[in-house]
Amino acid sequence: MSINQKIEASLLAFNTNDETILQAQLNKMQKAGIDIIHYDVMDNVFVPNTAFDVEFLDLIFLKGMKSNVHFMVQHPLKYIKRFLLHPCNCIIFHPECTNKLFASYLLNKIKKANVKCGLAFKPQTDLNKYKKLIKKCDYVTIMGVNPGFGGQKFMENETMNNLKVINEIKKELNPNLIIQLDGGVNFEVVKKTAKYVDNFISGSFLIKLENPKDFVETVKKI
Repeated sequence: MSINQKIEASLLAFNTNDETILQAQLNKMQKAGIDIIHYDVMDNVFVPNTAFDVEFLDLIFLKGMKSNVHFMVQHPLKYIKRFLLHPCNCIIFHPECTNKLFASYLLNKIKKANVKCGLAFKPQTDLNKYKKLIKKCDYVTIMGVNPGFGGQKFMENETMNNLKVINEIKKELNPNLIIQLDGGVNFEVVKKTAKYVDNFISGSFLIKLENPKDFVETVKKI
């Protein structure tokens, strides 16, 4: 892992029902050197689950941390309009939910608001079909599991293939692209994927660690 690689803590694994506990968990991540919160938004349509709206964005911002927002929703435009009214470092959505022309429009809309933009892809998606869109992105999120739930097992075959493909696209079209891996991230997965990934997103594994700084330090040495 290079010095430029980062770990993002997934808000899905935090206790968002108790603000005192949530604050303590955010403090724990900051002390470990983690300053990006991966902020999942789910609509129970695109994926069979629901998750956050804008309610924690201001809190994360006031803690001095960044929010990378990941929409797993069927109609991203209505969410984008609302989230752009709050502090976001990056807004990412799934192009599988729409056509390429509209996805391009959404990327442009995010960029015009001076927010970084990105796309997320399911493990089964053929990334080569989205090259022109990926060229416009600041981030691409490669899912290591099917989107919708935390704590799933890493889908190695599909994910490794997608990581290799997105690295080829990065070299060809978008050398500044930040490649994220989301789902099933632990020590073993980091070892297998480190040369292909810029940012690792970890939730349940990370939050259960007594000292997440150990994970941060260990990953840096891989």
